[in-house]
Amino acid sequence: MSAPEPPDVPATTHAPPSDLSHRPASVSHLRRYVSLRGPNTRMWIAAAYFSALLTAGFVAVAGSLVWHLTTADHTVGSVALWGAAAVVMAFLGPVGNVFMVRGLPQRITRQGISADSDGITVLQERKWWFPGEGTFVAWPEIRRVREVRVGERRPLYFIEFVLDTHRTDAELPNWAETADGLGLEPEEAPTQFYVQVPSAVKERILRMVEYTAPLPSIVERTPPPR
Repeated sequence: MSAPEPPDVPATTHAPPSDLSHRPASVSHLRRYVSLRGPNTRMWIAAAYFSALLTAGFVAVAGSLVWHLTTADHTVGSVALWGAAAVVMAFLGPVGNVFMVRGLPQRITRQGISADSDGITVLQERKWWFPGEGTFVAWPEIRRVREVRVGERRPLYFIEFVLDTHRTDAELPNWAETADGLGLEPEEAPTQFYVQVPSAVKERILRMVEYTAPLPSIVERTPPPR
């Protein structure tokens, strides 16, 4: 009598990014988090206030133009001057606000790298009309995590993730960089992506991975530049 065939093993699926603003579904005392929000967040908030002031200025200029047209003592030159001012303020105020409002939630939302007993989550949280995006990487998928320095005079710092599993571009955050995009030499790996981090927190991220990963040896240290 032949032995029964083994049941089909379901394909491995990647867990969706968790929402870091809520408690994780699985309790893990190893859960750690490093925020990647930097000074650019404050810059975007200040720019939003400035854009709102410019919009208020446009309303004032447009109102002055209408009032000037309704008076009897206006001239062609004065109307042209107020009209030009209104057009300039329209581009600086309302038109600028359109671009500001579209990108503001993504720039000021909570973002960072989280690690727990299951793996690493790189995430930008949902905020207002920004749906949020990120990726979860299980520990068995990760071949290497290390710091990468790009540039000499004004260097930028990235955390490199090299995976033994294949991820499409749609499965990675659109703000993740590739080796080709950074002018680096790609290696033979199914997936390789980079996340830009402030220089003050790059070491904290590497230590977090070392303390949380089942095999701390996945963290590789880059020798400091001479």
